[in-house]
Amino acid sequence: MSKIKNIIFDLGGIIMNLDVPKTIIEFEKIGITDIVNNTGHHYTDPIFYDFEIGKVSEFEFIEKLSNMSSLNPSTNEIRDAWNAMILDMPRERIEILLDLKKNYKIHLLSNTNSTHQKKFLGEVNEANNFSFNDLFKKAYYSFEIGIRKPDKEVFEFALNDSHLNPSETLFVDDSLDNIKAAQNTGIKTYHIDGDNSIENLFNN
Repeated sequence: MSKIKNIIFDLGGIIMNLDVPKTIIEFEKIGITDIVNNTGHHYTDPIFYDFEIGKVSEFEFIEKLSNMSSLNPSTNEIRDAWNAMILDMPRERIEILLDLKKNYKIHLLSNTNSTHQKKFLGEVNEANNFSFNDLFKKAYYSFEIGIRKPDKEVFEFALNDSHLNPSETLFVDDSLDNIKAAQNTGIKTYHIDGDNSIENLFNN
């Protein structure tokens, strides 16, 4: 870390806990099935990725999902099922970010959509009585910038927009595809998997 001046964090699985299978289960309850492929890591319909880069609106997203079901679920049922994957954001991780801000420029780079953003920002801001986005020098959300990980372009965009030197920048993510894409831009990386966490990385 001696040469690192900037840290870019992923959100889900890094700062915020996620449970994607929970959303899949909730979707099945309202008749929306087969939304992920047999690996469980990719959505079968492009609408999910289009929503993540802001190509379609929440209304269009929910309408498409409604048409995928034979049970005629309500808008709120679909939204609640989609948000079911969002769990908690441990206070310890927020404290880590607050501490890191003293010595590093920290950024957020998240693949997310407007529905999820509204859900977690509302809950986190209320629970902590501050704006989550203010923890970062800048927070980049895929649906707002129109590009997503692991596209190399999204890393180049963040580097250029925030004037970051890749050799002085650490990227922390739980996806190997994202890690490899970041490495291709010269960014230093740290992969979070089932055996480690940012608590392990920054509290040791």
